[in-house]
Amino acid sequence: MAIAESLIPKIIDELGEVAKKQLEKRVNLVLGVEEEVANIEKRLATIENVLRDAERRRLKEEPVGKWLEELEGITYEMDDVLDEWNVKIQKPEFEQPTLWSKVRSFILSLCLRIKELPDRLDIAQKIKSINDKLESTLKEADKFKFITSGGIPDSHDFQRGMTTSIIDESKICGRDSDKVALLDQVLSKSSSQGRKGVQVISVVGAGGSGKTTLAQLLFNNDEVQRHFELRNWICVSDPFDQKRIAKAILGNAGNSSQESELDPLIRGIKETFSRKRFLLVLDDVWTEDDSKWEPFQNSLKDGAPGSVILVTTRSHRVAAVVGTTHTHRMALMSDSDCWLIMQRIAFANKSGDFCKKVERIGQKIAEKCKGLPLAAKTMGSLLRFKDTVQQWQNVLDSEIWQLEEAAVELFPHLYLSYNELSPELKRCFSYCAVFPKDHEIYVEELISLWIAQGYVRPRRRGERLELVGREYFNKLAMRSFFQELQEVEGYFGFHEYMKCKMHDIVHDFAQFLTKNECHALDGTRRNSSSERPRHLTILEEGTEEEMFSSPVVDFGRLRSFFAFRRIGTVVVPQNLFCSLKCVRTLTLSRCELAEIPTEIGRLIHLRHLDLSYNPFITLPEAICDLYYLETLNINDCGQLSCLPERIEGLVHLRHLFNENTDDLRQMPQGFGKLTSLCTLARFIARSNFDDLAILKDLNQLEILVIEIEGEVDFGSAKLGKKINMREMFLLFSDGTHFIETPNCIETMQPPPNLELLVLVGYPGTQLPSWLVTKSHANNLTKLSIARPHNISSLLALRKLSFLEELVLGEADELECLGKEFFGVTKALHENSRDALDTLSDSESSFSAEAVAFPNLRKLYFREFDNWTNWEDVSEDDEEVAVSIMPCLEELKISQCYKLEALPHRILSKISSLKNLDIQRCDKLRDRYFDKIGDDWIKISHIPRVHISN
Repeated sequence: MAIAESLIPKIIDELGEVAKKQLEKRVNLVLGVEEEVANIEKRLATIENVLRDAERRRLKEEPVGKWLEELEGITYEMDDVLDEWNVKIQKPEFEQPTLWSKVRSFILSLCLRIKELPDRLDIAQKIKSINDKLESTLKEADKFKFITSGGIPDSHDFQRGMTTSIIDESKICGRDSDKVALLDQVLSKSSSQGRKGVQVISVVGAGGSGKTTLAQLLFNNDEVQRHFELRNWICVSDPFDQKRIAKAILGNAGNSSQESELDPLIRGIKETFSRKRFLLVLDDVWTEDDSKWEPFQNSLKDGAPGSVILVTTRSHRVAAVVGTTHTHRMALMSDSDCWLIMQRIAFANKSGDFCKKVERIGQKIAEKCKGLPLAAKTMGSLLRFKDTVQQWQNVLDSEIWQLEEAAVELFPHLYLSYNELSPELKRCFSYCAVFPKDHEIYVEELISLWIAQGYVRPRRRGERLELVGREYFNKLAMRSFFQELQEVEGYFGFHEYMKCKMHDIVHDFAQFLTKNECHALDGTRRNSSSERPRHLTILEEGTEEEMFSSPVVDFGRLRSFFAFRRIGTVVVPQNLFCSLKCVRTLTLSRCELAEIPTEIGRLIHLRHLDLSYNPFITLPEAICDLYYLETLNINDCGQLSCLPERIEGLVHLRHLFNENTDDLRQMPQGFGKLTSLCTLARFIARSNFDDLAILKDLNQLEILVIEIEGEVDFGSAKLGKKINMREMFLLFSDGTHFIETPNCIETMQPPPNLELLVLVGYPGTQLPSWLVTKSHANNLTKLSIARPHNISSLLALRKLSFLEELVLGEADELECLGKEFFGVTKALHENSRDALDTLSDSESSFSAEAVAFPNLRKLYFREFDNWTNWEDVSEDDEEVAVSIMPCLEELKISQCYKLEALPHRILSKISSLKNLDIQRCDKLRDRYFDKIGDDWIKISHIPRVHISN
């Protein structure tokens, strides 16, 4: 879906650019290029003008769908030709000249015209063929009488029915907990005690999740009816018609108006609702334009204390626009509640004997609904007309998206949300059909896949595609297309990755949209109706014959090839790399590849290559011919011994993921020419002053991990010039020490915009001065220090006024964490066993330095094996304690088995502390786990305390 809509603007832009390059470089691959390009651009522009109408009609008019599929095939073909054309133009520029090539240059120049002739003919013939196909497509479009973009009405083909406040509660299942939670929220918000102004509560959830039903239950609740002076139900829907909504609000409040202008209507609302406690339900709000909402917000703000506006919406962005003070996220229903909904509909007028026979099948079908009440109702309606056990079994065995009756009822409801998206967002969403159901989707990887397919378009020259892709993802997530969003904690204690899932019904909808594009092989079972797919996903183990003998799959057309291994090993056929002529994305993770064939260099369109978790020892030099390659993932290829010498040929490489490649000991010199590189997951700097110099020109780096194995020259890396770098990891091997020269880490110029720094095994006696100097590290908000060689160096951390997250770990020599860590000083203790207690003799009384950790929000201690005592302040010191970590919200302590107690007085003074998380700390668990003793009382003021083994 929306392929042509998203690809055609991109092709028009690139077509002109490539033609311009040919003329500038005087590479005559296409004779008469200006005329050819002008014709293609003109035809594409004409087609682009009617695409919106074509996309609008494709689901209901089969001939229009066929026409669009043919057009999409042409756009794919044009996209491929542009790649080939550009590579041939650029090839002399990025090839590394050798001595022999220079000797031959004279001879080659004489033969150049002859050697270029096939290239010229090939490109020229393809472009002419595309021109002819476009001309034919335009002629065929005439019979559909498409409306140009400017003349398409705003109304949707799939209209949402208007809702009312009336409901039959006897037919509602499984919403008790939601009802109780929302009722408590509305009544507590509407309590006049201490509440000023109108509260806005948003009920947010995916289409069909029961938002309107929940609002109806609340609206008709007896206690709610008694509590509010005015109750008003408005179905807003889309478009957001200000005048209609204003008239409805007044009419429902008993003050109908014949005014035709917005201003007097808004004034009427203000007069009607001022100084009255009201409940206003705005059901099914879609608009994200705050200017449309603002007049209503202003007119309702003078309601009596305790007034509530209840908004139901699919979009978290809408909830933000209306000024939400509390968000209620719809919970999914249980399978048993879905079955109750289904059987009430499906068993109507059926005999008891038949119901018993199909009950178990029905319960399994209910599980397919995945907690979505609309799906349960739809499946119940479908089964109502199935009168045999076999018919019920057929429904169970089919994917929902393959059931025409279910799709007719269920998917138009989801299509409302889909239809609001831009062409790029539509394409990005529907592409998610390539993942298996219930697959954990890593957001950064997903964005990389979108970029590889050309779906992410910058709005201005130089804009980072990853940032645009993140905006795309956020917009889709805000509209509930993704669920279970969560941050994944990395090894160094920070949330390094974001992952999510798609609800099964939403995934079914994506499969429905891409049924002619995406094909899945699940053992011998074909999980698709596509005849000639563009994207292939392999889900299960099978023999080569089972997996690749399907006549359905034309490997030469594929733009994506995924091997998602669930069990066993996915078989990769010997000729795969010869067959994938158009592939942009190739994922062969965990395929037991002992060798990568040289034929991989033929995949000139490849952008995203995932070879992670494979046992190959080397990568072929031919991989360096992948001119367009942007992402190379070789994580956990533990036997890989070296990178290709010609690696500089990967001129567009942006992300190299090479974590856990322990046998990889050195970087080739050509690595320094990868000036597009943004992510480098592992760089080895050995006892060689020239190693880090390889990084000096890589100024696009944003994430850099350096493993340091001796005396290195940090200055040679020119880190101070890397203005794009946001995250840096410095991992010092055991035995590393600093030499006393100007080139040590102390005089390193840090990246000026660094936000996250990780130091592991730092060997210095003091932290580098640039780290604790505000002028050098004023953007640094996250810091992790593990295995420090000198504990006393941590005392300087309290001066980091900009720090928001701090992770400390693996300090075996730490036994007592003194109050000096928090800026509270005391007289020197004789025979102190811990370096943190060692201060100058002149400090003889408690005092407070400038506020310690003034902006710290998260503090995490982990794996302190010998830490037994965390020193608290005494009663005399409590005044000082108010200046300790005034913004701290979260404290986490993990795997500190010997720590006996928490500093209760310090924690009691940190009023901002909301979360205390204790994991695998045996003595702390024993001390606080009962939640009733005196020790528990000392931390019970913290809102959320979590203690686990």
